[in-house]
Amino acid sequence: MKNKAKMDSQVLPDGVRELPMWVRRYAANRTLPVLVNMGMFLLAALVIAGGSSLANRELRAGREVSAAAFGTAALAASAIWVWLVASRRLGRLGGALSARLYSAEGSVLAKPLMSSRADRWVVLAFALCVAFSVPAGFVFEAVYRHMVPILAGFSVPFLLYVWARQGGMAAPFMLLWPGLWAAHAALAVAGVRPFAVEPSAAGVLLPAVGYGAVAALASHIYGRFALRKLRSLARSPEAGDAKGGSNA
Repeated sequence: MKNKAKMDSQVLPDGVRELPMWVRRYAANRTLPVLVNMGMFLLAALVIAGGSSLANRELRAGREVSAAAFGTAALAASAIWVWLVASRRLGRLGGALSARLYSAEGSVLAKPLMSSRADRWVVLAFALCVAFSVPAGFVFEAVYRHMVPILAGFSVPFLLYVWARQGGMAAPFMLLWPGLWAAHAALAVAGVRPFAVEPSAAGVLLPAVGYGAVAALASHIYGRFALRKLRSLARSPEAGDAKGGSNA
């Protein structure tokens, strides 16, 4: 039986043999939920940064009560962010969004990724780094001045880890995110303008999220190409002949 299956695979038309490859490429590049998750991250980071900035301003002005209120809001936003990430609710939301956004195109069967204890620690460490580094930038001058390389220092390894954990379902274009972010941080440290500018909440967070949007959109566009290629192969006479031969 094995020899017969091997012989059958060897005589399959080229288009039919390519179908599994394009299915994998299409499935790996369904990245629209990444944009939604990044929007949620940006919102959380802006709330944390805004509360920290206002708390710092009020404290310097001698208004301790309002400073405490803004500081409490920033800490609460940080705690909610850590809880959402550590409890994997954002991950489940991404899965639900993917099913909803791509419902018209059907589902793609893929080998489920088994989570490990290392994954939990890595995700928790990343969430804590975000929760503490952003408000620390508005309290400590040294952290504020080097916020770009600090964020890149833990964000780039985290993004590479997440990409590597996808295995065969990893989208190559998503490597643009850590690559561009690392290059931005290196140019900022080297003093190259316009990357080496006075840090600000928007100036730090928008590039980090913007590079992710570029990567996700590039991956999505390639996914559209893979889907058209897949549909073209499925409609080809070769695929019809192969199906007829398998039913005979």
